[in-house]
Amino acid sequence: MVTAPMRAARQRLSASQRRDQILAAAFAEFAAHGYHAAATADIARRAGISQPYIYALFADKKALFLACHERAMQRLRTLLLEAADSTVSTDTAFARIERAFSELYTSDPTQLMFQLQSHAAASDPEIRAVVRQRFMDMVDEGVRATGASRAQVLEQLARGLFMTVALALELPDDYRLAPGGMHS
Repeated sequence: MVTAPMRAARQRLSASQRRDQILAAAFAEFAAHGYHAAATADIARRAGISQPYIYALFADKKALFLACHERAMQRLRTLLLEAADSTVSTDTAFARIERAFSELYTSDPTQLMFQLQSHAAASDPEIRAVVRQRFMDMVDEGVRATGASRAQVLEQLARGLFMTVALALELPDDYRLAPGGMHS
């Protein structure tokens, strides 16, 4: 008697693992299409789950987007704290932070594009409130981590935002800011 080949048993994931899988899929979809254009059906397909399962773990698409934003900001916060060493000068700390962010964005364009999409999604008042607060938190964290003034951190952050746009647009080097300077 010939039996049908057994399907490979799928590993059963915990709710936490499934949540991580959904967040990774959502992160990629939001990065590629933005908050408004990303579809939960596409996120579910990318995650290999049914669309209703997303709603078992997240109240709605906005909650999923904000969970992705929180994860992105936590990654940036960790990078900031690792790069900013209180034993170095402010200029050295800023140079290390800029280098670390550039390496992250170059190695993981999804992070870069999600950051840009989170700013674009701020047209929604609820998303704007969270993105705004996390932005201010990042500035305050930068002040604490580097010992610099808020104005210095804001200036560095402006450089970082420009760097993000330059990388996303794949601008040639002569259209980018040189590390630590205002132009190449």
